[in-house]
Amino acid sequence: MFKNIVFIILTISFLKTTSAQTVSPSLKEESDIYEKIYDAPLILDETQPTPLHELYNTKPLLVVLIFTRCTGVCNPFLLRLKESLQFKAKKDSFNVLVISFDPRDSIKDMNLLARRFALEDNNQWIFAVTDSISKLNQSISFYPVWDSIRNQYDHDALLVGVNNEGYITKKLIGMRGGHDLDLLIASVNNVFSPTYRLPNKNVLFSCFNYDPKTGKNKLGLGLLFIALPAILTVLILIIIGFSVRSKASELEESS
Repeated sequence: MFKNIVFIILTISFLKTTSAQTVSPSLKEESDIYEKIYDAPLILDETQPTPLHELYNTKPLLVVLIFTRCTGVCNPFLLRLKESLQFKAKKDSFNVLVISFDPRDSIKDMNLLARRFALEDNNQWIFAVTDSISKLNQSISFYPVWDSIRNQYDHDALLVGVNNEGYITKKLIGMRGGHDLDLLIASVNNVFSPTYRLPNKNVLFSCFNYDPKTGKNKLGLGLLFIALPAILTVLILIIIGFSVRSKASELEESS
């Protein structure tokens, strides 16, 4: 009996932990949607810094945050992204901006990284560093934590979609599949999808409408239309029940 109780407690604890780990990235992905990314000055080569807006005004961006000395997720993340994007039909509708969040990285380090992944001659991929990384990180709610014991950063594998006006349209955390990437690419190109939260004339009947001023979702007309059949069914049952009781009462009185 005691062993069974312990097993149940451990199972509940495991489920709570798993649930928290599952929900947390989802909640982080909801932050900063339809907020502007910080217009950081980017060092792309040995010339003058280039403002970020010059890049996203030219083409929407998929922004990747990494650091070159990473011994964890950065390299697998970049490799997976490269392999996934090369099969996309509309891959010419956006560019990929890879930015280091490690102040120790130089543009030479980033160029070496590009060469390591055979991306140095790929015009769609842009590698950069910036002296304003803290402000850029804050604008996308990206907060890597330095681990002095391992000499590494603890951080999420983050991919941020930015449209040609500089607005964050969607965020993905972790290694994601092709469907999620398709939604991200659609969002930066202002293509409506069920999870697209930018103000749009097509969202009148959506279940939830995102308010960029408050950063919250509000109930939409779509939710009412989904619930309408159930509401009508309940009302009809109530009316039928009331009618049956009324007729039963009339029969009793007449008898």
